Amino acid sequence: MIFYKKLLACSLAIASSLMLSACSKDQLIGNGLRTYTIDHALPIILKTDDILMICHANDGFAPIVKAFTRFNVETDLMLAFGYAGSAICTENQAVEKELWSSLSEKQGWTDVAIDARIAQQLLNRDAGTKQLNAYNHTVSYFKKRYNYDFGEGKCPKLKDEVEELLLFVGATTALQALQNDVSSGRLVGIDMGIPPKVVRAMDCLDNQKWWGFPQSLRAALTIILPESPEVEAEGWKTLKTNAEVGVAQGMRLGYATYAVVANIKGREEYLRDALKGFEAVSSSKINQQYLLLDTIAEQQIRHLANRFWMQMEGKRAPTEGYSQFLDEKRLPDKNLDGMLDDI
Repeated sequence: MIFYKKLLACSLAIASSLMLSACSKDQLIGNGLRTYTIDHALPIILKTDDILMICHANDGFAPIVKAFTRFNVETDLMLAFGYAGSAICTENQAVEKELWSSLSEKQGWTDVAIDARIAQQLLNRDAGTKQLNAYNHTVSYFKKRYNYDFGEGKCPKLKDEVEELLLFVGATTALQALQNDVSSGRLVGIDMGIPPKVVRAMDCLDNQKWWGFPQSLRAALTIILPESPEVEAEGWKTLKTNAEVGVAQGMRLGYATYAVVANIKGREEYLRDALKGFEAVSSSKINQQYLLLDTIAEQQIRHLANRFWMQMEGKRAPTEGYSQFLDEKRLPDKNLDGMLDDI
C-alpha cells in the first residue's frame, strides 16, 4: 500500500513537472517573440513605407500574439501596435467607398451611391473597432506596468523609447477610432470621455522630441471644443507652429493633424494651408527612422485631399500637385507677357 502511494505521488509529481515544463516552453517562446519584435523587427518596420505590407502582416500576426496571453506573456504592447497597423487597410477601404459614393451621387447613380455609403459605414465600424482595441491595449499596458490610468494623475517614468512610441500610437489611434465611429454613424459607440484623456496623456511626452505632436493634439481639442473665439484662434496658431516644429525634424504629422482639424471644423482656408504645407516638404527631408509614421500621415493627407477635390472638381486629387487647386490658378507672369508682346 505504501508502495502504491509513493508511485502515485511520483506519477503526480512527474505529471506536474511536465505541465510546468510545457507552460514554461510556451512562455519562453512568447517572451522571445516579444523581445525579437521590439528589439529587431520594430525598428525595421518603422523605416518602411510599404503600408499595405504592414497592415496585412498585422492581420495575420495579431492572432498569434494574442494566443500567448494565456501563458502570462506581456502582449498588450504588441497587440496595440498590431491592431493599429491592421486598421490602416480597413480605413483605406472605407475611404474608397466614400469616394465612390460621392462620385456616384454626382453622376446621379442613387442606388450605387447609397450602397457604397452603407459599405463605407461598415468598414468605418471595423476600422474604428480595431483602433479602439489598440487604444484599450495601450491603456492596459500602462495600467499593468506602471499602475497608470491613461490620461489621469501623474505621468509614469517611462523606461524605454518604445513605451513613448506606444503612448503616441495609442493616443493617435484613439482619435482615429472616434473619427471612424462618427463616420460609421456611431456603430462603435466610443466613449466621448476618451479624447480629453488622450490630450492629458500627451503631457507625458516631450513636445520637441515627438515632433510637436503633443501640443498639436492639445490645440486640436481647444479648436474642436473652443471656450471662446480667442482660444480657438490661438489654437490654430499653435497647430501651424507645431507643424513647422515637426517639419524641422523631417516629420509632417503636425500638418496632417492641422488638416484633420480643419476638415472637422469645415475651415477650407486652413485645410488648403495644411495641404500646401505638407506637399511643400521634399521627400528627401523626411526622417528615415520613422518613415512609416510619415507615410501614414501622407496617406491621411491624400484622403483629405481626395475628399476636397471630389467636392470641388468631381474627381479625386491628382497623384501630384494635390494642393494646387484649379480655382487658384497663378496670374500670368508680367515679364513673360512683355516678352511675348515684343515677338
